[in-house]
Amino acid sequence: MKLYVPEGTEQGMPDFITKSKARIRQAIDYLAVHRTPITVKIEWEPTFFDSMIVKADHGNPLSKTGAGGRVFIQWLSPPRGNNLIQSVSPVQVRFSLGKYKLAFTSHYITKSLESPPYLGHIITYPEALVLADRRRSDRHEVDSNVAPFFAEARIKVRAGRSKKKAYDLKVFDVSESGVGILVGKELFNWLEQIGIGDRLKEVELCAPWTIVRVDGTVRHKSRIREGEYSDYHLLGIELAEKLEHYA
Repeated sequence: MKLYVPEGTEQGMPDFITKSKARIRQAIDYLAVHRTPITVKIEWEPTFFDSMIVKADHGNPLSKTGAGGRVFIQWLSPPRGNNLIQSVSPVQVRFSLGKYKLAFTSHYITKSLESPPYLGHIITYPEALVLADRRRSDRHEVDSNVAPFFAEARIKVRAGRSKKKAYDLKVFDVSESGVGILVGKELFNWLEQIGIGDRLKEVELCAPWTIVRVDGTVRHKSRIREGEYSDYHLLGIELAEKLEHYA
């Protein structure tokens, strides 16, 4: 199993943690561009405060001593959080990407007195992102109360003697040892050529902020005959390596 940016992943922890600078930058930029709401949790304070990330200084990407950057956030709401955040450190910033809850720990630096929309506070750039409380042994199905971490699977199918075409297929269910992929009509011919026991290499499982490459063995093929995914085929793949910290 290969991650696009494998360095910085902590193993053996209850939450999935990444220190990948590329992944952190991708998440922070997304929050700033889309003005995604964030929640700021101040230590010892029961109230959660609302804000948004409006700008980020990503620091030196080649630095090995820490992120070194800054994050600009709007004034907190309710307003009394604007005084509390200056006196307590660290603070936790929580947000959502798709259906997934993430968080990072930061420290207060100073007020931002730049012209709008940058009025607010400046906090330290995150050194890690945490995807909290993902149970690893259960199987999670799409459209259920606990959706799978991965939303799509990208499969490359040979379209000629040397060319391959990539298809983005919906993930139906996932566990730490396997994944079920929904195959539509456009790939029925390809599906007919695949047999039970065949190996699939470098299937890309796509989440909102990371991509994991996996190899696996086809264990079953079945047609869905009723419900929302009627007339799709379900392709069941047993993975060569367990999806620990993801499923």
